[in-house]
Amino acid sequence: MNSLIQTFHLDLKLIIAQLVNFLIVAVVLWFFALKPLMKIMRERTAKIENGLKDAKNFEEKLAQAERDRLKTLNAAKKESELILEKASQEAENNKRQMISQAKGEIEKLVASGKIQLASEKDKMVGEVKAEIGDLVVAATKKVLSVELNKEIDKKIINEAVKDIGVKP
Repeated sequence: MNSLIQTFHLDLKLIIAQLVNFLIVAVVLWFFALKPLMKIMRERTAKIENGLKDAKNFEEKLAQAERDRLKTLNAAKKESELILEKASQEAENNKRQMISQAKGEIEKLVASGKIQLASEKDKMVGEVKAEIGDLVVAATKKVLSVELNKEIDKKIINEAVKDIGVKP
C-alpha cells in the first residue's frame, strides 16, 4: 500500500480528514436538509392522498345527491299525477252531481208546470162550464120565454154540458 501512496502522491492524513469532513457534511445534510425534506414530502404525499380520497368521497356524495334528486323528482311526479287524477275524478263526480241536480230541478219545474197547467185547465174548464151554462140558460129563456127555477136550470145545464162532451 505504501507503494501505491507514493506512486499517486496521496496523503493518508488528508484523505482521512476529507473523509471525516464528508461524513460530517453528510450527517448535517441528513439531519438538517434531507430528514426535514423527507418529512415535508411525506406530509405532502399524505395531503395529496387525503385530497384524492376527499375528492372521491365528494364525487360519491354528489352522485348520491343526484340519485336522491332524481328519486325525489320521480316521487313528486308520481304524487302530482295522483293529485291530477284525483282532481279529475272529483271534477267528474262534481259534474255528474251537478247534472243530476239540474235534472232534478228540471223535473221539479216540469212537475210544477204540469200542476200549474192542470190547475189552469181546471180553472178554464170551470169558466167554460159557467159560460156554457149561462148561454144555455139564456138560450132556454129565449126559446121558452119563461124563467125556470134554479133546479131545472141546473139540470138543463148539466145535460147540455154532457152533450157537448165536457165533464161536469
